[in-house]
Amino acid sequence: MTQGAAGPEPLGPFADLAANRRSDDPRRPGTAGVLPTVLTMRFLAAFLYRVSARAGSSVPVLGSVLKQVNHAITGADIAWSARIGPGLVLWHPTGVVIGSGVVIGRDARVQQGITLGAARSRTGQDGDPVLGDDVYVGAGARVLGPVRIGDRARIGANAVVLTDVPDDASAVGVPARIIP
Repeated sequence: MTQGAAGPEPLGPFADLAANRRSDDPRRPGTAGVLPTVLTMRFLAAFLYRVSARAGSSVPVLGSVLKQVNHAITGADIAWSARIGPGLVLWHPTGVVIGSGVVIGRDARVQQGITLGAARSRTGQDGDPVLGDDVYVGAGARVLGPVRIGDRARIGANAVVLTDVPDDASAVGVPARIIP
């Protein structure tokens, strides 16, 4: 994973904008250009996360307030203290939950209704997920606990991931299993 996931980057919003523009279908009317991309909920959710992360690093209560504003407007509940690399695309931000200790690398693509967060257990396996670069997380997926999701990994829709996923692998099912 690149160093970019170490915290909010000054160029994070610009990388998010570029990634969201690349994700638009140029054949679809009304999607060409910067303004149509800026006006999408998926970009707004990523932008508000960046603003809350920047504010929260100086004034934690302000970061928390901005996180709540993001949640109210876009439906995305992203902790300001989560560390997300540049190039974030939240396809449909409604129901996205990203916990405070989560680390996500560059160019992540996330669908709606996902949960990335800590698992608290009696076995001492507490901790948060770490996702590598260029990871895709399908709709409704859950990635819980101190697991590592490798670079270019794919998490299938509604999968429940409780163990590590290697680079370039896919995980599907409940509980998730690795498929070629």
